[in-house]
Amino acid sequence: MLSPFSPHLGTNYSASELEKTQIRQLLKRPIEENQRIDSEIEELRQRLEALIHKREENARFIEPHLALLAPIRGLPDEILRTIFSHCLPTPARFSEDPFDNQAYMSATQAPMLLTFICQRWRQIALDCPELWQRAPITISPSAHHFTDWDLAASQLAQLWLSRARNRPVAISISWKLLSAAPTNFKKFLPFITQSSSQWEELRISGPGMHSGLLNSILSLPSSSIPNLRNLEIPCIRGSLEQTYDNKRLLGGPSIRGFRYEGVYDEGFMKIPLQWSQLTYLHIASLNTTDTNIRKILAECPRLERCHTCISTVEIPEPYPSPRLPLSHLASLHMRHTAPDPPTGFFASLHLPSLKDITLSTTDLGVFPPAAVVGETLATLRRLAVWTIRSSTAAATEAMLETFALSTQLEYLEIGYISATYTPYILCSDTVLAALTPRKGENPSASPNSSSGGEPQHAGLMGGPNYSSYLCPNLQDIKLHVIGRPIADEAIFDFIKGRRERSTSLRSVSLVYASRYVGGGAKDRQGVNVLGVKVNIKYQDRAM
Repeated sequence: MLSPFSPHLGTNYSASELEKTQIRQLLKRPIEENQRIDSEIEELRQRLEALIHKREENARFIEPHLALLAPIRGLPDEILRTIFSHCLPTPARFSEDPFDNQAYMSATQAPMLLTFICQRWRQIALDCPELWQRAPITISPSAHHFTDWDLAASQLAQLWLSRARNRPVAISISWKLLSAAPTNFKKFLPFITQSSSQWEELRISGPGMHSGLLNSILSLPSSSIPNLRNLEIPCIRGSLEQTYDNKRLLGGPSIRGFRYEGVYDEGFMKIPLQWSQLTYLHIASLNTTDTNIRKILAECPRLERCHTCISTVEIPEPYPSPRLPLSHLASLHMRHTAPDPPTGFFASLHLPSLKDITLSTTDLGVFPPAAVVGETLATLRRLAVWTIRSSTAAATEAMLETFALSTQLEYLEIGYISATYTPYILCSDTVLAALTPRKGENPSASPNSSSGGEPQHAGLMGGPNYSSYLCPNLQDIKLHVIGRPIADEAIFDFIKGRRERSTSLRSVSLVYASRYVGGGAKDRQGVNVLGVKVNIKYQDRAM
C-alpha cells in the first residue's frame, strides 16, 4: 500500500497536527478492513472447530465398528494361541546356546506384551500355559535399591511360574551380584522350589554364584525333581560336598543332559549323577587329562553328544585293546590345548555312530584331524576345525588328507581362534582350489577316483597327488578368513565345478575380519550363484 508518509516511516519524525489528522484519515479504511477480516477468521475458526469435533465424533463411532470387521477377530482361540507361540523369542538350546536373554521376561516382548493388547488377547495368553514355560531369571541389583533384587526376582518368578500352571518349565538363574545377605535367599527360594516337580530344565550360572543359593538348590531331595532332564551348574566348591548325596538334586532320576562350568578336581566324579543314563555331557571348561576324560566317558555308555577338553595327553599310541565302545555318540566337540595330539585318546575309543566333530586346537600342524580321528572320517557328516596356527605346510597337508578321507562330509567349517598369527594360507583361495573339481575332468567319473593327472591346486599346496574331487557330498561350507579376501573367481570356479557334477552344494559362507579388508565393504546375504546361496559377512574378528 502506498503512503505519502513513506519517507518518515521508521524514523524519529514528529508529525504536525495537520499531518496527524491526515494519518488518522489514511488508517481508517485498513483498520475497518482488518476488523472485518478478524470477524471472518473467527467465524471460520468456529466452523473449523465444529468440523473437527464432528470428525472426531464420527471417528469414535467408526473405529469400534470397523474393529468388529477385522479378520483377526474371527480367528478361533486355537489359531491365536499358535500365532502367540510363534511370537516368543527363540529359546536357548541346552546343548548349544547360552542362557535365554533376560529380555525374555520383559514387558516389551511376548508373552508378557500379549497381555497388554486387549482383554481377549490377555485372557488367551493367560489361558495358554505353554507361553510361560521358560523362566530366565537374572539376579542383579535393581534400578532402585541394591537389596531389592530378592523382591523383584521373587515376584516375577511367582507370576511367571503360576501362569505355567502344571506344565514342565525350563528355569535359568543367572547370577550378577557381587554379594548378598543370606536372608535374601530365604525370600527368593520358595518361589522357585515350590514348582520343582515341574522342572524339566534347570540352568544355574554366574562367576560369583553365592554358595548359599547354590547349596539350597542342590540340597533339594531328588524325589522333588522327578521330571528334571537337563541340568547346568557352576563349579561345586568344597563347602558343598554335602550335595554329593545321591538322594539330593544331583541324583535326580531323569537327568539326561548335564553341563558343568568348572575346573577338574577329584570331587567331580563324586557328583552322584545317574551317569549311565546321560545322553548329553558338556565339560569343556575342565582342564584335565585325556585319561580322566576317558574315565568319565566310560561311565556314560548312552552318551549321544559331548563337549570336552584335553589339556594334558597321557594315553599312548598305539593304544592296547580293548577300545572303549561309545555306540551312541554322534556328536563330539573337542577343545585341545596340550602340546601333543590326543592320537592315543581317539585310538582308545570305538565311535561307530560319530557324525559330527568340532575340533579346536592351537596348532593344526600337530593335531591333524585325519590322523587323530582316524576311521571316523569315513562316516563323518559334519566337520568344524578351529585353530590358531595353520600357515605351515604340515597344517595344509593335514587338512588335505582330511578332505580326501571325508567322503561323506556334508558340512565343513574352518576358522581361527585368534588373529595373532599370519599369514593364514589355509583359509584362502587354497581351500576352495583344493575342493574344486579339476577342469576337463569327466563329470561322470567317480568322485574320489584319480584321473591320472595332478590336481590344479597341487603345485600351490606342494602336496601329493590327491583326488581331484574331494568331499563329493559337501552341501555347506563356511570359512572364517583372516587376511586377504578370497578372490571372486575362486568362489565362482568352486561353485561352478561343484554344480557341474552334483546339485548337493547349497551354500558358501565367508566371514572376513574387517581390518584386513578395508572400509566400505558391505555384507551380502543370500546371493544366488548358480543355485548356491553365497553369504559374505564382515566383522571385527573372523570368529
